Amino acid sequence: MTPPTAAERRALRDRLTAVPLFAGLPAVQLAELAAAARLLELPARTLVHGCGEPFDEAYVLCSGTVVRFRELDGDARKVVELVHTPQMLGCGEFFGASRHESGCETANACALIALDAGVLRAVAERSLVLTRRMLQAVAARLCEVEFDVAGRHASRTSAQRILDYLVELAGGSLALAGETTVELASTKKVLAARIGITPEAFSRSLRELADKGVIVVDKRLIHIQNAATLDTGAGEQPQRLSFSRRNKGARRDETMSVGELINLCGRLRLQVQRLAIDWVLIGHGVAPVEMQLRLRQDIAEFERSLAVLQAASLAPELGEALEDVGRVWADFRDALGAAERPPAGAARVLQLSEDFITAADFLNAVAGGFAASGSLYMVNVAGRNRMLSQRVAKFFLFEGFEGCPDPQAQIAASCRAFEHNLQRLRENAGELPELVAQIDATAALWARFIAALDPAIRQPHRIGRVRAVLDEGERLLRYTNTLVKLFERLAH
Repeated sequence: MTPPTAAERRALRDRLTAVPLFAGLPAVQLAELAAAARLLELPARTLVHGCGEPFDEAYVLCSGTVVRFRELDGDARKVVELVHTPQMLGCGEFFGASRHESGCETANACALIALDAGVLRAVAERSLVLTRRMLQAVAARLCEVEFDVAGRHASRTSAQRILDYLVELAGGSLALAGETTVELASTKKVLAARIGITPEAFSRSLRELADKGVIVVDKRLIHIQNAATLDTGAGEQPQRLSFSRRNKGARRDETMSVGELINLCGRLRLQVQRLAIDWVLIGHGVAPVEMQLRLRQDIAEFERSLAVLQAASLAPELGEALEDVGRVWADFRDALGAAERPPAGAARVLQLSEDFITAADFLNAVAGGFAASGSLYMVNVAGRNRMLSQRVAKFFLFEGFEGCPDPQAQIAASCRAFEHNLQRLRENAGELPELVAQIDATAALWARFIAALDPAIRQPHRIGRVRAVLDEGERLLRYTNTLVKLFERLAH
């Protein structure tokens, strides 16, 4: 191995210092390690070392994610560990084996340091601090293995296992409210193997977590909704966060609570606002191919929601209200699929999206029994704010298109309604800390969203303002949806 240059040694020393195992070691020890090291910058799916290779070098992960695995019969692999935080890989093997018992492969682009194993052992023999840290790493890994062997997951559903893993990715703990975003750095197959479930169970359970409002999936990004991961309730009977041990599927109507019914009815008016946004973004030229795909997906999602309600055993008056919603939806869908493309036809799409709110509001009122107070009514209020956040974004995006009215009066009215509703939610939150914290976090995010709407903001192009509003609006939607879920749980 060619010795590193002075500049390379400094760079290696800086990288080692950023790894907790080596942080704070004396400069002379770091210099000794750096002099016998090399930097590896590897693309995804690159073999770092194979099973059975001599332990001539110890590998330190600086950034990225690697998969440690054991080879089974044939080409099969058993995932031993997914490593995504800066650390030395295979500390146990370093102490107890002359060869790498496990193989290692990058899951995405990674930076690693290969340390001469003999030099590392020599430094560890002289450094009590380094030896103690390495033993702590071995002990922590041993505890994880013992938990698995003892059946830590035996009583936990696939969804709970996935949630445990996501929290682990987030650093092991979550804030009381808001959201924590993590990135899935490996394939579904590898992640499922790491958790100990099938890829099919992984996909199904990820969907269950999303349906319960615990996470929002955005390609490889997972937005964990912190407050939704907690048990929620008041008094002596909190509503536990629980997950199904089987796929409930089509029999959902048999177990739907009134709170779930109100939430689902409220989702219809939200989904129509989202569909109008998808449609108009094509006219703004914002990722038109992606928006066309999202428009089709959101239409399918709306019709699934509508089908669930239509298949339920509804009271006659609720069934009639649902038929009215269906008639408005038929006209709205025709407008979305008309031959004329945005911005042509914008006035009709905008007006029909507003007509739908009127029909859906009546549906929600019937579902809630026209209640003017109580926990069920708060589900409706929270759901209306979820819709209003997107209604404001919708009017902003339709501004200036032919035939569309000046949106400022509608935006102002929606803002007043949102803030009034948020105050009502705060008054009905009681002393539940996660609910109060989520309302406060939503209020702070609402202020940022309104600031993004400010026409005084200078952007080189209007598209810059559009993207700013979309980004803040997406995050606000996740926060408001979490509030709906929390109040829905209380309504049980």
